[in-house]
Amino acid sequence: MVQSGDYSRTGAEAASADLTGLYAGYALILLAAPTFGVAALIGLLRVWGRPAPADPLLRSHFEFQKRTLTAALLAIIIGALLVLVNVGIFVLFMMVIWTIVRGALGLKALLEGRAIADPRRLFY
Repeated sequence: MVQSGDYSRTGAEAASADLTGLYAGYALILLAAPTFGVAALIGLLRVWGRPAPADPLLRSHFEFQKRTLTAALLAIIIGALLVLVNVGIFVLFMMVIWTIVRGALGLKALLEGRAIADPRRLFY
């Protein structure tokens, strides 16, 4: 029974909150391209100072999202700078494709209850 002033979460509540956070993270990854990187920045700020979940399945998706958002934001910055030499559009286009595919495959794995085998890898 939860007493007044007792705000500690049980294991099931923590896992549910972590799972909801992962779904929100994948939504931000998929919205990174249409929002010109604003969603990627919000997603990165969301996961940056946050500790990884204890569950290995959720931890793998958390690391996967962190790596995806970092790489997407870095590609946006590099692509914006390279627009000056007419290469940036190609970099930005490849970032859009890479981010959408990686986000969709990660979300699919989460929906199926599978962990990401190597979340630090650049390609799925």
